[in-house]
Amino acid sequence: MTLVYLAAAWLAGIALAKAINLPWQMLPVLGLATFFCLLLWRDNARVRLGALCVLALALGTGRLLLALPHFDETALAAYNDVGWVTLEGVVVGEPDEREHYTNLRVRAERLTLPDGTELDVDGLALVKADRYPRHDYGDRVRVEGLLETPPVFEEFSYREYLARQGIHSLIRHAQVTLLAENQAIPLLYYLFAFKRHAQSTIAHLLPEPQASLLTGILLGVETGIPADLMDDFAATGTTHIIAISGFNITIIAGIFAGLAQRLAGKRRAVWVAIAGVAVYTIFVGASAAVLRAALMGILYLWGRHLGRPTFAPASLAAAAIGMTALNPYTLWDVGFQLSFAATIGLVLYTGPLERVFKRALARFTSAERAQKIVGLINEALIVTLAAQITTTPIILYYFRRLSLVTLLTNFLILPAQPGVMIWGGIATLLGLVVRTLGQVVGWVAWVFLTYTIEMVRLTARVPFASLPVRMESWMMGGYYALLGGITWYLAQPRERRGELRARVWAKLSSRLETRVLVGTAIILLVLAFFTWRTLPDGRLHVVFLDVGQGDAIFIQTPSGRQVLVDGGPSETVLLSQLGRQMPFWDRTLDLVVLTHPDADHITGLVPVLERYQVETVVFREMEIESEVYEYWLQLLETEGATVYRGEAGLRLTLDDGLEMDVLHPGAELLEEANNNSVVTRLTYGQVSVLLPGDIEAEVEHRLVVEGAPLRSTVLKAAHHGSCSSTTQEFLDAVDPEVVVISVGADNRFGHPCAEVVERLEGLPVYRTDEQGVVEVISDGVQMWVETER
Repeated sequence: MTLVYLAAAWLAGIALAKAINLPWQMLPVLGLATFFCLLLWRDNARVRLGALCVLALALGTGRLLLALPHFDETALAAYNDVGWVTLEGVVVGEPDEREHYTNLRVRAERLTLPDGTELDVDGLALVKADRYPRHDYGDRVRVEGLLETPPVFEEFSYREYLARQGIHSLIRHAQVTLLAENQAIPLLYYLFAFKRHAQSTIAHLLPEPQASLLTGILLGVETGIPADLMDDFAATGTTHIIAISGFNITIIAGIFAGLAQRLAGKRRAVWVAIAGVAVYTIFVGASAAVLRAALMGILYLWGRHLGRPTFAPASLAAAAIGMTALNPYTLWDVGFQLSFAATIGLVLYTGPLERVFKRALARFTSAERAQKIVGLINEALIVTLAAQITTTPIILYYFRRLSLVTLLTNFLILPAQPGVMIWGGIATLLGLVVRTLGQVVGWVAWVFLTYTIEMVRLTARVPFASLPVRMESWMMGGYYALLGGITWYLAQPRERRGELRARVWAKLSSRLETRVLVGTAIILLVLAFFTWRTLPDGRLHVVFLDVGQGDAIFIQTPSGRQVLVDGGPSETVLLSQLGRQMPFWDRTLDLVVLTHPDADHITGLVPVLERYQVETVVFREMEIESEVYEYWLQLLETEGATVYRGEAGLRLTLDDGLEMDVLHPGAELLEEANNNSVVTRLTYGQVSVLLPGDIEAEVEHRLVVEGAPLRSTVLKAAHHGSCSSTTQEFLDAVDPEVVVISVGADNRFGHPCAEVVERLEGLPVYRTDEQGVVEVISDGVQMWVETER
């Protein structure tokens, strides 16, 4: 179990490094603390284990910090969004062929900028090329197109997804020219060529969709499976059948071990089998789930070779450490999470479920017959149920659908899968040599494949086969905490369980002092949790608060400085929202920006000046009749904040690498108060946020004509989406990836205007009246959007 504890600490360290901005200086401190603990208490097993776990946590943290991208002038991603470029590089991944295009992973070596400057660069780019002509692994290519930062969509961050693979640049609609072939690793070149040949052979042996399904199961290529069939697999919770998993690896390892034992002898068989599993892993793409299954399979083969039974949790722990050591971002791969959760479910719950089924069946039949029945339904039902216990929350969290027929469908199709793998594999191998022989054997595989497809289609047509269900992260955490507690409790001997129940009851009913201690501990834990939740994490947070029909934007810089832009129409609502965003002990705002003194922007700022220590204020004084505004001006004089005139050209450095520029108004004010709004633009690395207040079409046009730096990643729609703002000309100049509309539900103004909504069609649009608080998070390269609901 020691390896399990160390793996848990290692993974926790990786997760911790992503969750909070842990400085490098902490790592040697943890290392020294571990060393002294081991030195002073080397005879104490518990202290020794605890110290090693701390060391593993520190190493995990350091591994993720090492993997963080650092973009200098030689990094390809440093030139994202500069315009049309010419890139020369090598295709370093297997081409991902889709119906109308092909994704190529290109390692860039040379880059020509729009002005003709040529640079030596390094970095991976995802290139979306035409489907034809085809390109292969190892091709040296010239790519022409727009070099972009990968986008962030409403429900999915494509940028983060690619970043986990080391890709930070994207070229869509690329023009690709072949310069040379076989310029990468020769072994992989021939391996992928063999895979293409095998894929072509399957296509000749079987009709569709059986051919595409077998290609997915054997070779890990799912792109040819019809969309309607994939939807049916998803609705029935059986997509794991298509994915390369431990089941496939087990069969492959068994085949290689059996052949090697006959041909090379028992001693060398293990090496041949391990090599075979490794080659097959590369062959099918080496995704996170495949790597996990392969490592488990290799550990199983090695354990059998040494004559020791493999301890599944230790093998799983070793696989987790190995995979995340190679790429720590694997921890956030959905396939990795599902694969590990399923394996844990099989290890922990298959045996207990078998015993439950045996006891239940023994009530109606003999123990011997009950044993036989359980043996028959084990793979098809019990194993599926064991995996579902641990994977269902992850499935609901990511895919938001609950299949009600998954147990039935798995029960029907799992018995056919060995036939699919074995007969399909034999048919493919024979077809590579003699196509006629492969065709004959392929007919047998066709029976198993057709049965699988028809059962999936049949159960997918059952009314309410799947339902939309939303799983929040806190729900998932609560589920696993409860599941872990129940599992630990049930694993104890019966006498021990009785003792635990008695002890817990005695403590709950003990003296007042105990209750006070428990209550104090709970309060401290709650305070610690909320303290941790509001601490800076090294990222920029721009939070569009849900204040009704008005604007209020809270900004937390990477180092923890706090900025408030506008205060909305309600004092109580704003104070409540700030209480949720700021640490409970903190009453300091580093900067407050008032865009203009309309009631729906200034009202909430009055108690802010009264209750908080405001260091700096930016606003533009103007003549306007408003009691709230006059009172706010009086507060400014008495509270002692440093005041800056909100005028174009003002630049404030909020944090290291984080700038706020004022783009408007100029020296002369306009007639309309809305058009005198202080327009600010935040810039942090490759991410920018434009906050235009309530400006209308006149000022939007002026800013475009003047050539103001409007292009931004995130745009807050001006004037709550009013028809008088967010013109097409302005949108074209800003070219946002995400738009946020701060607006009240069922407001009397009809905001946002239907015309504006129509203009924004095709862009990810977040509305505070529909989604509550909208939070934009960025590390300066990637961007995430989170919503309250």
